[in-house]
Order: sequence, then C-alpha cells, then structure tokens
Amino acid sequence: MTDDLQKYGGSAAIAGALLAIAGDAVVLAATPAVADDRVSYPLATHAFQLGQVFFAFTQALMAAGIVALVRSGAVRPSRSRRIFGGLAIAGIVLTVPGELALIPVAGANVNGAAASAATTMYGIAVLLTDIGLIGFGVLALRQRRWPAAWRPLPLALGLFQLLVTTPVALSAGFASTAAFAVIAIADLLTAGIGLALIREPVAAGSLATAPSP
Repeated sequence: MTDDLQKYGGSAAIAGALLAIAGDAVVLAATPAVADDRVSYPLATHAFQLGQVFFAFTQALMAAGIVALVRSGAVRPSRSRRIFGGLAIAGIVLTVPGELALIPVAGANVNGAAASAATTMYGIAVLLTDIGLIGFGVLALRQRRWPAAWRPLPLALGLFQLLVTTPVALSAGFASTAAFAVIAIADLLTAGIGLALIREPVAAGSLATAPSP
C-alpha cells in the first residue's frame, strides 16, 4: 500500500507540475486584455477565473505528491517528521483554496484590500509548505534513506521557493516573465520529487526496524 501511495502520489506530482508549467506558459503568451493593475492581468476576468480553477487542480495534484512524500520512507517516523511533514502538507493543501480565493477578486485592483487578503492567504500557505519541506528535507539528508541523487530535492524545493520564488514574484510581479521562470523551476523540483517517489520507493516494512533519530 505504501509503495502504491508513493507511485500514485509521485505520478500526481509530476502531472500537476507539468500542467502548471503549461498553464503558466499560456498565461505568459496571452495578449493583455485588461490593465496591468488588475488582479486578472493579462487575462480577461472570466478567463482568469477559469484559469484559477485549473491552477487549483494542479496544486491539488502536487499536494498529493507532498502527502506521499511525507508518508514515504524517505524519513523515519519521529516527532520531527510529524511536525515538519504536517506543516508541508497543511501548507500545500491550503494553496488549493488559496488559488480559488483569487476568483472573486479577479477584476479588483492588485493593491486593494480584497486582493491583498487573497494573496496573503496564498502566501501564508506557501510559507508553511516551505518551512515544512526545509525541515523534512534536512531530516532526509541526515538519514540518507533515499539515494544521493534524490535526497536533496525536498530541501532544495523548500529553500528555492522561500529564497528565490517568493522574493522574485513579489518584486517583479506574479505576471512577470521572471516570476513565471522561477515558478517553473519550483514546479520542476516538485516533478523531481514525484519521480523520486516512483523510482525509489522505501518499503513500509523497513520502517519498523529503523531507529528514530
């Protein structure tokens, strides 16, 4: 069952990441239909609202991958795994309603109170995810249960999102080329985690005899 969870979750993470990159490419190539001070920029309001449903779906797929990661054998059961894994799962799951929260404010000014509240909700969700992934990733590195090629991925994703993706998106704007580029890199790291879950599952039985850190 654990192997199946890792494989299904890994497949979902890969699909969600690749779909998100494709969706972002479509948005980036779109001819601006509204002023750049609107939340929906460059898309028309209705197109943006439909897009947010699509992106919520991609986040749900990637969330399935993070759930599978936390429940995998990449890190042995411990209090630290429960805390950091719980933060990572809570955060990535909250990004789904975070995407949907932008639907009612699609036509609003990006600096308005309603838009700020919606983007803050998403930002908090991503921050929780990053903190969880960083802590989980440190444990994965220390315990060396995954092969060296895959082991750094959770930590790399958490650090990249925290130190690169979020600052670039906030400074350059979420609809900027720079933001789309760094978001695509984060999505590829997520896809890498998905591939690791498929290629290198750790059997649940191996957890029973492993000492906790």
